[in-house]
Amino acid sequence: MFTTESTEGNQFWNETYFVPHFQPIVNAINRSISAYEVLGRQFNPEENTYHSLGGLFHNRDQDPVPVYNIDRILREKAVQTLKESNLRTKLFFNMMPNFLSRVHHTDLFAENFHIIQLIEKYGIDRNQVVIEITEDEFDGSIDRLIQIVQIFRDYGLKIAIDDLGTGFSNLERIGYLHPDIMKVDIRIMRESLNKNSFKQVLGAISEMSQKLGSQLLFEGIETEEEVNLALSMGANLLQGFYFSTPNPHFLNRNTFSDKMKTVLENFSSVRSTELREKGVREQRIIDQLQDLFYELSDVKEDEFSYRFGQILGSLPREILKVFVCDGEGYQITPTYDLDRLNGGYLERTRQIGNNYAWKPYFLKHKEESERFRKKWGVTYPLYDISNQNQYVIFTFSLMDGKILIAQVGWSE
Repeated sequence: MFTTESTEGNQFWNETYFVPHFQPIVNAINRSISAYEVLGRQFNPEENTYHSLGGLFHNRDQDPVPVYNIDRILREKAVQTLKESNLRTKLFFNMMPNFLSRVHHTDLFAENFHIIQLIEKYGIDRNQVVIEITEDEFDGSIDRLIQIVQIFRDYGLKIAIDDLGTGFSNLERIGYLHPDIMKVDIRIMRESLNKNSFKQVLGAISEMSQKLGSQLLFEGIETEEEVNLALSMGANLLQGFYFSTPNPHFLNRNTFSDKMKTVLENFSSVRSTELREKGVREQRIIDQLQDLFYELSDVKEDEFSYRFGQILGSLPREILKVFVCDGEGYQITPTYDLDRLNGGYLERTRQIGNNYAWKPYFLKHKEESERFRKKWGVTYPLYDISNQNQYVIFTFSLMDGKILIAQVGWSE
């Protein structure tokens, strides 16, 4: 029996007042609720309301023993609720590395972990449990944490990493733990980053999740705009108040099916339009550059740089920088930078001889031009911190293996 003093000093709390709540996680693929995150709530009988226990669990000054025991109570009640529901859904359980590290010093056997004991006790499918590793700071042994996570994984549990982009050594955790699910709290990232940095970091996380084979889950979603952002980043798991607040009971798995159908159709329509417009914009620049540089196809080698410089005045105004490399990636013309104040282009001869063969866009262009006879290449949007602008790189095969590289302003 656990008691906690009320603000009036009366001791009336007991374990019956600790009630797990479940926030649905919607799968964008089948538009249904595929999982729930288990969250701790405490019932106040005087107010007939529930209060979050998040502050209790994340207070590093709090005595860990009662916190650990409250966590066990909530966990067992959640597993029991799942068993009694007969639902084929998953539960995400938050587990803090510091707690795990303190409790399990040497007893690193599956049967000693409470969540595994509960799975066995209630006879639920181990595929229905996801362990969510979450904590702002971690001061334990990373080797022990790796061992613990491997025990969970060997037992058949999925591993998620929470709050990507914030908190303790996230990249280190990802590298060591290789999670099945990467979880991003869009609220935290929105508040801590400016708009461009926010989107760029999300894009990097999205690309990393794809390369690792991890599912991407966006939580903290409150608006349709944020749903669209999550979808554009490749997130197939969605969670937040846009769908539902945490509840002490499970919802019908198809509760949000119609809502998601509308959202997905709107997203598809808008995104298709954006991609068509992007394609038209790219083609316009490609056509202009192709017309301009076609006349260089029969220029003699010793006249190439001079004739190249003569074309600059006819370049599309979106071009911020342009130069030419040979087939080995060595720059053979000056770099011409757009003079943002006075117009025209500034010639940078000192950059002749620089090598770009290691650049991903250069390597990709060479490979595709050789394999597919493709003359053009365009990168995804990049960002120039010094000039505070977004751009893409266009590459174009010229005569004798030369490759044009043009940096083009590209606001979205």
